[in-house]
Amino acid sequence: MKRKYDEPLRNHTTFKIGGPAEVLSIPENEEELINEIQRCENEGTNYKILGNGSNILVDDKGIDGVVIKNTKACTDIEIEGNVVEVGSSVPLQRFVKFCVDNDLGSMEYLYSIPGTIGGAIYMNAGRGKKHNLSISDNLISVKIFDGEKIRRLNKEKCRFTYRGSIFHENDSWIILGAEFELENQPKEVGEKKIKDRMEKVKEWPIYKYPSAGTVFKQKSSLANKLLNGLKIGDAKIKGGWIFNLGDASFYDVLWLINISRILSYLTFKKPELEIEIWEG
Repeated sequence: MKRKYDEPLRNHTTFKIGGPAEVLSIPENEEELINEIQRCENEGTNYKILGNGSNILVDDKGIDGVVIKNTKACTDIEIEGNVVEVGSSVPLQRFVKFCVDNDLGSMEYLYSIPGTIGGAIYMNAGRGKKHNLSISDNLISVKIFDGEKIRRLNKEKCRFTYRGSIFHENDSWIILGAEFELENQPKEVGEKKIKDRMEKVKEWPIYKYPSAGTVFKQKSSLANKLLNGLKIGDAKIKGGWIFNLGDASFYDVLWLINISRILSYLTFKKPELEIEIWEG
């Protein structure tokens, strides 16, 4: 188990924004992850689970308690026929490449997302509503620790929605891994799909500036049009995304989010956040 004290969370999020975690804990295996969670629960210590930090905006004031970074604890990948069992710490790129190398496909669109399996399941990550693709499409079950024991939830019990799941309603449930059933596909076909995907997205601003991806689950076309290009401090909004141009603060981004919310309400859109906001 590694622990860092007063560790800047800007170093652990794709937004590159965020003050220090009082304690940043990095478990090395599943047992350490569960033990660290139980320790926090038993001691009454506030804790949060962090993956690759690709969908989070963290307060510049920092976070009290323990931030448990789950990027090393659950890293196994196993295959049996068309079924792949994968740990929650595994980066999506590694997972997709493993599937492609084993002549399995249908998940290549996830290769461009800089997250982990656990975070992707939590958010039901995928390609927007126009494409109607989500990580849950090929999912069989999710392995979780529910605060008392390890158990499995089948796909139906996970109650997946667009960018949502049952895990949003159960903060004490920790995703440890999942199993997927994938389609047979020649390796060269999968490799071409990955290449095509990365060619398509390489010009996106997210690959030029730090960001947490799409801010809202539903976009207001009027808000997008009126706010496109608006800057506050070093934060800029474009196409429903907010970017850190270099030294954006938590409140720079929060101002843009709140302005977007107001304009969305005026157009009768429900401005439900897709990213998570961690306030100190």
